[in-house]
Amino acid sequence: MKKLTLGTGLLTVTSLTMFPALAHAERCSDGTKTTDPKNHDQHSGQSDDDCIERDIFLMPGGQAVFFQPTAGKGFFVGGGVQFAPYQFSHNNDHFGPSQVSTIAQVSLLKSPDSTGTMALFELGATASLERNSSRRYLIPYFGGTVGGLTQSELGTSSYAYALGGVHLYWHHNLMVDAEGGYHFPFMDIDHLKGPRAQLSTRFSLW
Repeated sequence: MKKLTLGTGLLTVTSLTMFPALAHAERCSDGTKTTDPKNHDQHSGQSDDDCIERDIFLMPGGQAVFFQPTAGKGFFVGGGVQFAPYQFSHNNDHFGPSQVSTIAQVSLLKSPDSTGTMALFELGATASLERNSSRRYLIPYFGGTVGGLTQSELGTSSYAYALGGVHLYWHHNLMVDAEGGYHFPFMDIDHLKGPRAQLSTRFSLW
């Protein structure tokens, strides 16, 4: 089991490291020369739309969730609603990540081995591993949430969820993310800890 866990961890780290190379794009400037999203930079061969610094507010969405607690109640799957109060996309060589998101979400999960519905309530944030991704796809990120879990057979507990993932697609009107991580409960640790995976999307019409 330890060898399998170590192998999975190494595979995840290797995959996240390789994503920027596989999704190569011309680098954006510091943003001072890019103001019109309709312009096209003939030298870089890419749309200036990727290089415009954007602050994005009030973006709704949803997610599908898989969670496997160690309590022997089987795996839980379900979905929920998501809300991003603030996000930004700053593709340049300045210090800091190129994409950041703050997230609030609620999920309802069911297990074939348990009669009760599990509810997850969370607040968190993610940040890209690159400071100048200069593209819309395959952008690796890390982050975490804190929240509360409640279920009739497992009880109620608060927890932290550490995660790593990939922005499969990032645009100011549509974002699609795939991520995985681990639940670290603050109470009843032996029963409520476990791995988790999530696929989410956010969208806006403005």
